[in-house]
Amino acid sequence: MLSKKNKVKLSKKQLIFRVLGILLLTLSLGVLLLEPIKGWYIKRISNETGVANLTREQIEENQKRQVTYNFEDIKPLNAYEVLKQGTNPDDLPTIGSVAMPELDMNLPIYKGVSNEGMFFGAGTLREGQVMGESNYAIASHHSITKGALFEPLLRAKVGMKAYLTDLNKVYEYEITQVLDVDPSRVDLIAPTDNSILTMVTCDASLVNRIVVQGRLSRVVPIDNADSNMLKAFALQQTKHLSDR
Repeated sequence: MLSKKNKVKLSKKQLIFRVLGILLLTLSLGVLLLEPIKGWYIKRISNETGVANLTREQIEENQKRQVTYNFEDIKPLNAYEVLKQGTNPDDLPTIGSVAMPELDMNLPIYKGVSNEGMFFGAGTLREGQVMGESNYAIASHHSITKGALFEPLLRAKVGMKAYLTDLNKVYEYEITQVLDVDPSRVDLIAPTDNSILTMVTCDASLVNRIVVQGRLSRVVPIDNADSNMLKAFALQQTKHLSDR
């Protein structure tokens, strides 16, 4: 039979475990609550910095911005880091957008490689990239939130269409390959003689990289873009979109 002293000790242990349990539960609930807040925040900044809210002149000015291409600046995507940024949308150099209508994906493209850029859209991976020329390589995070950032690329298939725009033209690409590769495959973002698009994100394990590539199939002046192209970028049809 337990003595009164042992009973007191046991009750203290139980109290400690209960307190720890409550703390862990509170922490878990906090993490769960942060995820939808993170998703909302990413979507808000992405929308604010998308081409639907910019003019061609603003994009041209952003193309002149001085940026870096240091991959070591990129941190893992997590709710705390995203919310801690307190990013000012005006600080993000939007130079266009990328869209894949079949995946319901539409993201701003920011010039350069930056932590903030990868949190809210896609970043260009090499200096001097030009839409519709050589290998236009961009990357973004794989979010655990379905449909956010480049998470939709995990469902990309050969034959799908991808679009780029700089509010001057729309560049249509047809997906030719979807690869799951080692992070060392930097050759896939190197310049090419033919015009291709390369999109890079982490796979579901966050170890390897998903690389989606497509060949340029046509280039259309923005004022001649069809309704499907404009809808992909959430753009409204106006008489002269290039003059916005």
